[in-house]
Amino acid sequence: MRPSHFLGFCLILLAFNSCSKDSAPGIEQEEVILPDFRLIGEDASSVYQYSYDGSSQTGVEANLTQNLGVDPLYLTLRQVGEVVSFYSFASNRFSLIQLNSLTGQSAAFPDFYTVSDERAITWGANSEDLIFLGYYSPKGSRDFGLRTLDPTDGSFTDLPIALNIQQAYAPLYHRQRLMFTYRDGSGAYKIGIFNTESRTLMVTLDFNSGIPNILIDDLGNIGIMIGLGNSQFVYQVLDIETLDLLSETPFTLEVFLPPGPLQGSVFGSTLFYTNFLAQPSEVPFGPAYFNFETNTNFMIDIIEIIRQVEDETGTEVEPTAIRYYEETETFLVGYAHADLREEVEGGVLVISKTGLLQERIALPFVPTFFIRP
Repeated sequence: MRPSHFLGFCLILLAFNSCSKDSAPGIEQEEVILPDFRLIGEDASSVYQYSYDGSSQTGVEANLTQNLGVDPLYLTLRQVGEVVSFYSFASNRFSLIQLNSLTGQSAAFPDFYTVSDERAITWGANSEDLIFLGYYSPKGSRDFGLRTLDPTDGSFTDLPIALNIQQAYAPLYHRQRLMFTYRDGSGAYKIGIFNTESRTLMVTLDFNSGIPNILIDDLGNIGIMIGLGNSQFVYQVLDIETLDLLSETPFTLEVFLPPGPLQGSVFGSTLFYTNFLAQPSEVPFGPAYFNFETNTNFMIDIIEIIRQVEDETGTEVEPTAIRYYEETETFLVGYAHADLREEVEGGVLVISKTGLLQERIALPFVPTFFIRP
């Protein structure tokens, strides 16, 4: 459940305590406009927030493990607005720490849920004030349900969703709408849309064998990419308030988009997504984008960029996270030095929309999540 967690290789010593920015001498020249960004990163013992100012090209890090008690083995990271939430599990209890990534304000809800034989939790999510738990009940069955919990007083409501499902996928929350994808007992993919204010299930969308990817577009509406097989897709946009269908666009794209929340975003007529490279590629994924109007796809040559960085650093490099920043038309790609044995180090690659490496920002930890701007 963890977002782009790469630290399986790094049960090793503490990372360096300072960070630096390196500009590679062989980088092709474009007009470089660096974005302001925030990210979450990790080393072997701590979780960090790093805030970067593009105009001054300087960054500030905060150790969230030391400052807030964020468990470096946290299960899941969610973002709602400027608030990031870290879910952790210990001694049969789930806990939650929330941080406003801009103001630094935080809140903690230790031991908000105790595990029992009654149900098995499969995912957690939250709104501004409530926690949502997807679960199987009774424990050991595949009957799927949703618990809505108020962490301030422990009150909750339960809602059965479906019997004997095959698979539950990660949820997505936005503006009083909790959207969760699952595959029912017959193998059909479905998305439930839950009104978190009234605590009612608004609709269950049935895609049969189509594989749905759900997102929030740049206008705040619900977007669903439906993979129909043989590279055929349909992109539907639903009004987030009424759930009315606003548009439907068929397109062709020779990639696989896994079910659940899309690992990417849509701005205008362009889909920016994570392109998973065919194995046994030495690079697992990279950035790409697709224009619905022209039906053209552009894949960044991440293999060549990684090779360039490896030549410059003399270490093996592996990407760990991706985010597209519309304001500067750049992709940010987090990376780790995968072959280091005594340090956990990484950084951020700033890549232009045309596919050129513009900047490399070295960090003494590994980026695992870019906070949405």
